[in-house]
Amino acid sequence: MKRKIHKGFTLIELVVSIAIVSLLVMTILGMFSFALRTVSENRLLAQAITLGEDKMEIIKNLTYDSVGTVGGIPAGAIPQNETAIVNGSAYDLYTLIVYVDDPADGILGTDPSELFGTDYKKIKIQVSWNGPTGSHNQVFITNIAPRRNQNMAGTGTLAVLVFNAEGQAVSQADVHIRAAFATTTVDIISQTNSQGRLVLPGAPAGLNKYSIVASKNTFSTDRTCSIDPAGLTCSDAAGNPTPTKADASVIEGDYTEMSFAIDTLSQLNVKTIRQSVASDWIINTDASVYDQDNPSMSVCSDGRYVFTWRDKRQNNNPRIYAQLYDTNFIKQWDPDLALTTSNNQNNPDVGVDQNCNIYVAWNDDRNGNQDIYFSKTNTSGNPEWGEGKKVDTQAESADQTYPQLVMNASSTFEYVVWQDARNDASDIYAQKFTSSGNSVWANELRINSDATTATQDVPKIQADRMQVAGAENIYFSWHDNRNSNNDVFAQKIDKDGNKLWANDILINTNTTSTDQMYPDFALSKDGPLYFVWQDSRLGNFDIFAQKIDVNGSKIWADDIKINSDVSSGSRERPVIAEDFQGKFYIVWEDTRNGNTDIYMQKIDSDGNKLINFDTRINTVSANEQGNPDIYINKDGNLVISWQDNNGGNFDIKAAVYGSDPEVITNVGDVPLLITGAKRIGENPVIYKYNNNFSTNAGGDLSIGNIEWDHYTITPIGFTLLLSDPPSPITLNPNQNISVILNLQ
Repeated sequence: MKRKIHKGFTLIELVVSIAIVSLLVMTILGMFSFALRTVSENRLLAQAITLGEDKMEIIKNLTYDSVGTVGGIPAGAIPQNETAIVNGSAYDLYTLIVYVDDPADGILGTDPSELFGTDYKKIKIQVSWNGPTGSHNQVFITNIAPRRNQNMAGTGTLAVLVFNAEGQAVSQADVHIRAAFATTTVDIISQTNSQGRLVLPGAPAGLNKYSIVASKNTFSTDRTCSIDPAGLTCSDAAGNPTPTKADASVIEGDYTEMSFAIDTLSQLNVKTIRQSVASDWIINTDASVYDQDNPSMSVCSDGRYVFTWRDKRQNNNPRIYAQLYDTNFIKQWDPDLALTTSNNQNNPDVGVDQNCNIYVAWNDDRNGNQDIYFSKTNTSGNPEWGEGKKVDTQAESADQTYPQLVMNASSTFEYVVWQDARNDASDIYAQKFTSSGNSVWANELRINSDATTATQDVPKIQADRMQVAGAENIYFSWHDNRNSNNDVFAQKIDKDGNKLWANDILINTNTTSTDQMYPDFALSKDGPLYFVWQDSRLGNFDIFAQKIDVNGSKIWADDIKINSDVSSGSRERPVIAEDFQGKFYIVWEDTRNGNTDIYMQKIDSDGNKLINFDTRINTVSANEQGNPDIYINKDGNLVISWQDNNGGNFDIKAAVYGSDPEVITNVGDVPLLITGAKRIGENPVIYKYNNNFSTNAGGDLSIGNIEWDHYTITPIGFTLLLSDPPSPITLNPNQNISVILNLQ
């Protein structure tokens, strides 16, 4: 189709417009990637702030004379360098304490009246760590001075500071102060001012005498503990041998400030269940420091598993590798099979024919720009087309990327689709091949009908399962921004490349300015197509679905949200597959836990969720898991592959569910030990929250009015297979969180 060039619109203007649009698209995608890294960095930063504040609090609670570092000036018992591990992340703590010569009373060496130069002490604590974007540090600085005052003999000043979980002052907090002396007692209940402070001059001097409790209605409580070698708890009558925050001391003529952290209470809900857990293994045999990522998988009719991925083991030069596993998950090739010797390859997609011949498509730049290549390999690992056949032949100077392939039902033809920049903006193109790798159509077919400067990206493809001659149809899906924002579109062609829908079909019903991206779809046995995609209509990305018939008409009046209601993180890059019972597994990558995990849900043909909660696939929740792919094996079980860097670098992992994860059994009357991370004692360690509970007969437990903290939940008499969210559970102030414990 020829484009009409309106009078007055020059080629230079067109090129500039396209460049601006492309820049905007790349900027938006960069923002998405940046948001994921930011979530992880914020979690690490929050932990670093807590470490620094806790360390500063310990130092501030020491007597003035004992504030110093080991080997430093002034000297003391505080280490200058320490390492702390918090939730698997390592932090380096450096503490510097120095005397400060205040110029208000003269400078040592220049003013004869100044004899010491030790007016007060400055404390600097630096917390350093490595995150997704590199090394970081957080610095905490404060001054400590022996503030002389006008108190009467035998007294000093006691000050209380109360702040919340974010370090903000808590006004009108209740402060209960008690102390017992030989001739008098103190028992005061007062409140903090607008700066969160309560200052009491004239307090009787005494070491570790003052028990202080800070609280507020609907808030948590923080307090000091008495020093009691025989004590096991922190109460009015008994403390512990080495309290984290000992009862306050008031030094005659000195100023003592104690800090307390309180915030609104939360609720913790626990559900104990039994659900099948997928057994996983690492696919690639390479154990070097180089990454393996971007996996694709397929399953042969006899049950063997085929995996492909991008691999950087050749001195960080990305190439496409493959591996074949038998039905017992034993690898068949040693080492992994490199499909070509070219570098800079990416985006593999794999399919198999009825004889388990392996077809792989990818893009690489061996010719200078990105082109699509296509290979065929038998089960012995022998290539039949050498270094692969070049798919695109009519746009030599433009980039072709993101290929996808599918076999027809009889394995006589293969269809390859890709993203193509031959018209400057991205379009979706396709070609049909024989089993010998020869192209069938004289011209590569542009799938999308839109011919504007809008971009059509990241295509997916499916073929009819029917083997009736003449009934073979091919379906395509992609996202594009012809309506300014990204939407999901689809098209259908026959075996000769004729479009069967006059116009591209808009899949999503939401037509606001939000984005619908990265679609995948399944062509069901009964005919309708089930689409899934990531969707930002609710703010963060969620997974939505729609069902259309073979004529392109929507069956569901509204798109259906697949994932559970989650306030944090994003859900992205979904994939979908139909099982033998006509139900659909949907798997995606999810950042609800700060890092990226792989989650799953299952729906029936009407879009009803069949699992009561989103199910996490990866059993170890740390670092990053992403780019999932799924298949249903010959036994009807779900197979998942993904990239996983829990080993330090990215590897390809796969998991097979031996039974239906839809089947969930409530496990009741489970004894649980719930322990927070906050401590009230150091030697021995005594946790502020350390309580025993039991779920009810239905496997449920709700704990209200609980303080914000990191909680570890330990089942007694059961093996914990999976905790979601992962343990320790991060409970924030004023939060209602539900935890699923999968037990054996």
